[in-house]
Amino acid sequence: MISLTTASAQPLPFWRTPLQGKSPSAGETSPGFGLPSLTEMRDSARSMKKELAAKKVQAVRERMDALKLMVKIDPKAGLKMTAELAKELKSAVKDYVEAGGKNVTDGEMAMMRRDAKDAREAADTALKGLPAEPTDADGEAVEAEAGAETATVGAEIKRAQAAYAAAFEIADGRDETADRAEALLGAAMVDRGFFEQVKMAVAELKEARDKIKANWTHPRSPDKDDWKAADKEMAELEKAIDMAPTGAPELTSGGASVQA
Repeated sequence: MISLTTASAQPLPFWRTPLQGKSPSAGETSPGFGLPSLTEMRDSARSMKKELAAKKVQAVRERMDALKLMVKIDPKAGLKMTAELAKELKSAVKDYVEAGGKNVTDGEMAMMRRDAKDAREAADTALKGLPAEPTDADGEAVEAEAGAETATVGAEIKRAQAAYAAAFEIADGRDETADRAEALLGAAMVDRGFFEQVKMAVAELKEARDKIKANWTHPRSPDKDDWKAADKEMAELEKAIDMAPTGAPELTSGGASVQA
């Protein structure tokens, strides 16, 4: 974050961070005596819901070894278990989407990566081209060196400071754009991680179902009604994934961390 102190300074977006040697002014910090704002409370609730949804998915994946064993010794019970796990995954997807989660596509991820890279390069270029900030000490040095009148030197310094402020504003805007693009990319990676976990779990459920079908001679093989119930849960799970919204995620003050 690049900071210029102004009389009408607003609280900084949460993704802005001070650059080395810079710090937010008093006007850029949120008031409230340490109390969270309504937006912060909403974001916290969404983050918590995402975290719980991710834990549901993890719990399903941790039961896959038990499912594999059940498929071998009791295919009928194994099929019922696949339906239960599919139902849990569907619930997790529903909760994650309600919390603002997105099923980001490959193309959208590639676009966000490119945008973040381009924005940061533009910001870095603007920052590197920023001249040294003129100060009153510079004016005193010029006056002593050239013997110029105080009013003339003061005018020159003011012009230099105005030019610097204009360049600084441009650099600050590009830095904010880069910060936002990087925050969006980070949020998208979290959302993508969640749905990748879900899809891996779905693949494991399908593998278990295929093994049950192949073992149709087993004395505990499921009947048509068993398959009908299991197929219904699997179809609803896949529909929930397919219907999950895509696109750039909403920026919140936190997010669930999902690992493969």
